[in-house]
Amino acid sequence: METLSYQNRTEILNEYDQKILDFDYSTLPDGLLFGKLGLLLYFLANYEVNKKEEYINKVGAILEEVFANCNEQKEDNVYALPTLSKGMTGLGIILDLLKKDGLIDDDFDEQINEIGEIIFNQSVKMLQEDNYTFFDGPIGNLHYFNTIKNEKYSNGIVDILYDECISKPIPFENKLNDSFTDGINLGFNYGYLSIVNNLLSLPVITEKAKYIIDNCMNFIISNFDIHEIENAKIYKPYNYKGTPELLKPFHNNRLCWCNSDLSFSYLLYKTGETLQNENYKKWAHEIGMETTKRKVMANTGIELIHYCHGTSGLVQLYHEIDQKDGQPNYKEAKNFWMKRSIEILENEIDQPFTEQDASLIFGKIGALIALNDTIEKTKYLKFLL
Repeated sequence: METLSYQNRTEILNEYDQKILDFDYSTLPDGLLFGKLGLLLYFLANYEVNKKEEYINKVGAILEEVFANCNEQKEDNVYALPTLSKGMTGLGIILDLLKKDGLIDDDFDEQINEIGEIIFNQSVKMLQEDNYTFFDGPIGNLHYFNTIKNEKYSNGIVDILYDECISKPIPFENKLNDSFTDGINLGFNYGYLSIVNNLLSLPVITEKAKYIIDNCMNFIISNFDIHEIENAKIYKPYNYKGTPELLKPFHNNRLCWCNSDLSFSYLLYKTGETLQNENYKKWAHEIGMETTKRKVMANTGIELIHYCHGTSGLVQLYHEIDQKDGQPNYKEAKNFWMKRSIEILENEIDQPFTEQDASLIFGKIGALIALNDTIEKTKYLKFLL
């Protein structure tokens, strides 16, 4: 039965693969999360698996077009923004992957260095403006500097985060004039989880970094606002707003990659393992096991396949947690959401592939990478792990 299920999944993934190869991406923006560079990442990941020439041809064509748009200073070219989602940080991540795969040579080194300097200077500016976000802010840039092992720029960002951390009773409040983002955000994109996750990836975890990590994690644990829905506890709000004396929690019952209890459990496992903290490991297990009870709309809010807030992100997170704590419940949860993912793909297989589908986190591109067992996720989806 398992073999039939796997064969069915492979056939469906192959059908979508052909849709993507045939897709006209000319009107897409250039960035990583919503555009051509996301497609490039998909083709690059698949090329490593089977070495089909059509994949590497797509990689070359997209990269050439992205650079041409930069040189011509077209509107929304990736050089226009210092961010992971739409800008040069996303390009930097792609160039690093291509270089490590031996697909570009040292001629790009000078360009990579110039990109790094611009990204760092803009990161400082964003931090001064109370922007602590990942996809569209300096924390995504910290990930990039960690990836290329530029300790100078990584430590420069850590120093600013540390100064913020010791100078305010509750640090890292986003002030971006966005009702969802602003406040003390506890997610992988907008706030505390993102900061901790990327401090754990520093080439060397300094005492300053450890202080920030513990400050963020202990704040979340000390401010749980537990409520129960459909016989499952939900521990963490996605956001707090107000003053240190009167914080108001804002809830979202969605089970997802970006800011759910599941992502917090994953990060607790990761932090507990890295810092050898048994309290974090204890909470990781308790919260993670509770998430496996959440399978209905009322306590998951899940109806799409998207990586950010859909089924495929859950598959990947449960897989990662299962590697750290081999409880049968985690494997069962992964299989449950894998089955749901394949059902969604199968139900939509006759629909045309759209620009929305071409998004890495809000479409099908990231989902198809996450659901393909032959692709090395820790390499090609590293920025989401």
